[in-house]
Amino acid sequence: MRFMPLKQSFSNFLHLMISSPYNVQRTWQIEQQCPQCGAPVILDETERLFLCGYCRTKLYLASAGPFRYYIPPPLPDRGILFIPYWRLKGLAYRMADLEFQNRFVDTNILALDTAGPPTSLGLRPQAMKLRFVSAKTEGRFLATGRLPREAASRFDTDGRPTHLTEQSYIGETVSIIYAPVYLEGNFLHDAILRKPLPDCGKEARNTLLTLPNAAPWQVRFVSTLCPHCGWDMEGERDALVMTCRNCSSAWSCDEEEFRPVPFHYLKSPSEAFIYLPFWRLSARFEGVPMDSIADLIRLGNLPRVATPALEAAPVHFWSPAFKVNPALFIRWARQMTVFQPDETAMGNLPKVPAHPVTLPLCEAFETIPITMASIAANKRMFLAGLPDVRIHPGESRLVYHPFVLRQNELVHATMGLTVDRRALSFGGFL
Repeated sequence: MRFMPLKQSFSNFLHLMISSPYNVQRTWQIEQQCPQCGAPVILDETERLFLCGYCRTKLYLASAGPFRYYIPPPLPDRGILFIPYWRLKGLAYRMADLEFQNRFVDTNILALDTAGPPTSLGLRPQAMKLRFVSAKTEGRFLATGRLPREAASRFDTDGRPTHLTEQSYIGETVSIIYAPVYLEGNFLHDAILRKPLPDCGKEARNTLLTLPNAAPWQVRFVSTLCPHCGWDMEGERDALVMTCRNCSSAWSCDEEEFRPVPFHYLKSPSEAFIYLPFWRLSARFEGVPMDSIADLIRLGNLPRVATPALEAAPVHFWSPAFKVNPALFIRWARQMTVFQPDETAMGNLPKVPAHPVTLPLCEAFETIPITMASIAANKRMFLAGLPDVRIHPGESRLVYHPFVLRQNELVHATMGLTVDRRALSFGGFL
């Protein structure tokens, strides 16, 4: 299945990604100086909002391409060579024996085609504080020699290649981490342990020294003032969408600036405890009939009558705009899409808190084939035709749904669907 046209995301490169034996769920920490006052600030890997506790500066972190980090060497004056590794983390889904299998993937893999350096950094990124790569960072940074799919396809949990019917990755974090080495005598040394790399002989050393350099990169700091009215925007530290209460607008940041996000809040028949964000998606399909709600009913053999009104009603696919465990994520996407909720929008932003948006729109579109496969009554036939299906992403909207609190569960105010309140905290690890 292909999405056309759609800005290419790293989901397309992770078709064969498999967990590493070094999987952990601890968030990396990054050291960064405040660009305003120079004070040190510690960021979690998932944080996109930079808050300085000294000068109160608030900025948004943006990047052209994946974020790049490096492990600071204790001896930076030795002519450091930085070796790239792909950092891959997210929710993995695949169809096996006509059943969904899901898991959480967290790994780092050598991003070069050459042998010699270790294939993984293991626990080192979790044990040490990282820093953003910048133009001022001393040393030579090697360009990645292969894409994440090519790097990860060589690994399996038991060291063997896999053959999957269909595998997708949702909400993944893809970044680059550079490990420092230096040349001493005829051997490359690990700059952290100050020991020779055991499998990096003369041939591998010479190959590494002749590889091209990475293109310059710099993390970008973007003002969090509303582009429309100049008001200070609100958002959690890991939020991908910022909101302005002054002009009731929402914004997401691309590589350099904030762009408006169509959104609305749904009215609630009772007082909401929290609003959870969902992406409402429209698309045009080739290779499978999916133009109306009636087509969705036939795909899943749902217990509804495909009336003439439903034959004309456009179908929307829904995806959580936040990260939760893989099983709960696909259950919510399936239930919301089958339900096709009616929407009565509120005029202004409510005072009730809203959960942050942590799943980008491009990733939400990647959920459509997974949702369709989970709904399909005849999964064997659907999967057989899946390679010929083309999806052209259409309009999208961010919709905040009201939830009320009942003991430890959050209950949708109109649909009655429930989610364990503690499940939302899982997204902090992704």
